[in-house]
Amino acid sequence: MGFISDQLSPENFQDHLLKTLKVICKHQVQQPDNEVTVTPAAIPVEPVTVSITPLSFTTIVDQDKVFNTWELEVLVVDADGTVFLTVVPYQEDAVVCPVDLTQWPGQNVVQKHDVEFRLIGDPIVDEGDVTIRFVINYCLVVAKEVLVKVNGAIPFCG
Repeated sequence: MGFISDQLSPENFQDHLLKTLKVICKHQVQQPDNEVTVTPAAIPVEPVTVSITPLSFTTIVDQDKVFNTWELEVLVVDADGTVFLTVVPYQEDAVVCPVDLTQWPGQNVVQKHDVEFRLIGDPIVDEGDVTIRFVINYCLVVAKEVLVKVNGAIPFCG
């Protein structure tokens, strides 16, 4: 036994409100000339190698600017093989979007993808402090939740 009526016939269409994200700003970001200094528990023996891994970020949106604070894991390995692991906050320069992000009501949804932290040159060791210079590259997307009215049919089994 089966259905004989066409589920997508015009009388089955009706208006539906769907919640979706409207992209307000999409921007390829390159933040050059960033620098972070960490102080290991002991003075590292040179030469040292370092790596930076972003753990998380928080964002503040203010009109046409997006302010990001990253939580970075900094790994320092000295010539003796001693490993120093530190987690530090890092505030990057504001990213400017070409529109006022507060002109639409609702919560901002900020996403980043293709995030890359690239080291510049060798780390600098000075009296126990290790300074690392780096570039941040990523794609920034700022969106808002909106309701969209769609006229459509929902199939029973499809």
